[in-house]
Amino acid sequence: MSPAIASDAEEVREFAGLIRDDETVLLMIRPSAWFIFSTSMRALPAAAVAGALLMLASLDPSIPWDFRGAILASVAILIARAAWQTIDWILRLYILTDRRIVVRHGAIPEIHECLLGEVAGIGQPHRWPERMGNTGSLAILSGPSRRIRRARRVKQTQQFEEAPLSVKKAESRREHPRVHVDHNLEWSVIRDSENVRRTILNAVSRYR
Repeated sequence: MSPAIASDAEEVREFAGLIRDDETVLLMIRPSAWFIFSTSMRALPAAAVAGALLMLASLDPSIPWDFRGAILASVAILIARAAWQTIDWILRLYILTDRRIVVRHGAIPEIHECLLGEVAGIGQPHRWPERMGNTGSLAILSGPSRRIRRARRVKQTQQFEEAPLSVKKAESRREHPRVHVDHNLEWSVIRDSENVRRTILNAVSRYR
């Protein structure tokens, strides 16, 4: 599904539980259907290991399954994973407003959000299953808000000026805000990921 500006009032009201009355929706998209395949492939190593162990165990005549049963068990793991990811895909939603980034994800839906003022950057993980489907993902790098960063800089400057130490020692005592990747906020397997990335960065620059 291509990125689309959420201008339809009915569509916005449908997700009223996720959107506040005092904010404007700038972007509301769902992941591509390729999400099901891309994320299901992450279970492939586990299915292969389980199948191999069951095949080895089937060499023992006392084990109540054979080579065919081991294959079916591996396939069942992949099918179960695909079914779980299908539910996740149906319910997953990415929202950008003039205040926040909101992500709803999971077969049992969870809501995660980040204020635009806490967005430190947007990363782009490179995963081969996503490239196969001409899709991409966006990793949200978050940290302290601009107000907090400004307050810390003022405090650090005061500490630096008051410290009766050498310059190098004083600088080593200064604490820097920590930026991290919040995996719960990732926009996974979306079309036109570069355009979406620019849209988010423009919103961060304009509204935070």
